[in-house]
Amino acid sequence: MSMQDLPEPRGATTPVEIELDREAHALRFVWSDGQKAAFDWEFLRWRCPCAFCSGEGGRPGELEGRTELRPEEYVLTDVNVVGRYAIVLTWQDGHDTGIFTFRGMRALAEQAGLIRAD
Repeated sequence: MSMQDLPEPRGATTPVEIELDREAHALRFVWSDGQKAAFDWEFLRWRCPCAFCSGEGGRPGELEGRTELRPEEYVLTDVNVVGRYAIVLTWQDGHDTGIFTFRGMRALAEQAGLIRAD
């Protein structure tokens, strides 16, 4: 399931804290409703919403059909906020074109059972 196919989130979509936890290999969110979610780095790379990774215009993405990632593909090196609506993740292999919206991250957390939707 791509980020675009996720159902509308039921909880708050504004994070009040985003933390790159290098020790646990997790990206942690605290949402404005107090809910928390921790995303495993490899889990996030498999769900990168960019055209290169997930495809576009009927063309398959680079990650489609693969069963594993190389370590440098799922080591997260940086997180940058884009306006008031999203983050861009930078991976050790240099990839940094996936824009993960806050709404999409909340929906992904709910769908994956990382938090309980209210």
